[in-house]
Amino acid sequence: MDKALNRYAGGFALSACVAILFNTALAWLKDSLPALNGWMASLTGHHWTTHGLFDLAVFFLLGLAFSRAGAADRLGGDVPMKLLAGCTVAAGLGLLLWFLFV
Repeated sequence: MDKALNRYAGGFALSACVAILFNTALAWLKDSLPALNGWMASLTGHHWTTHGLFDLAVFFLLGLAFSRAGAADRLGGDVPMKLLAGCTVAAGLGLLLWFLFV
């Protein structure tokens, strides 16, 4: 049981890394491309709702895939958590700089 739980925790930690970076990139793209922003708004009534649904889809689909593949096990130790912390900081800085200077 512990091994399965660790496998899923690690897989979803890696998935969170990708989802966090995806979220940042999508925010940049939506601001840069009004047509994309409009298209996303047309799907659910508001672009942020669609954005959130895309983020959730990326997180859950990749989390399951990474967990089943044992991706975090191959990295070993606390590497997935370090990656998660690094991606969170990088994405936060990326959004901060984007909204300050663009």
